[in-house]
Amino acid sequence: DLSMDTTMMMTGRLQKIFGSTTKSLSIFRISLGLLLTAELVLRFRFLHVFYSDEGTMPLHLLLPKIDNLYWFVCVHCHFGTLMQQQILLAVQVAFAVSFTVGYRTKLSSVVSWYMYSSLILRNTWLYFILDR
Repeated sequence: DLSMDTTMMMTGRLQKIFGSTTKSLSIFRISLGLLLTAELVLRFRFLHVFYSDEGTMPLHLLLPKIDNLYWFVCVHCHFGTLMQQQILLAVQVAFAVSFTVGYRTKLSSVVSWYMYSSLILRNTWLYFILDR
């Protein structure tokens, strides 16, 4: 069957062009996980200044400006003390390490993305600081 051969040939070409092996995907996942873990660990130094109620963006200034969707997405907006922010970031680092080593990769990638988005939303000024 000519159409079947053509389809198989096109599929083979597409896999050669866009395909990747499990080894290359694993290396990409490990690299991404290491970058995420390092970035989160470095943020521990700035939790008090940028993410707690004693810092530059306390919750009493942020909460009047946000809507219900923002409140739902940003877990970090529910907590304001330094200890609570440290616990949230420690949980986030644990999921990033889990993603790096490949344990429950789908769950850890979704939770890592959600928690990182939440961390960015807690103080959006930091996210756009290099746009000057």
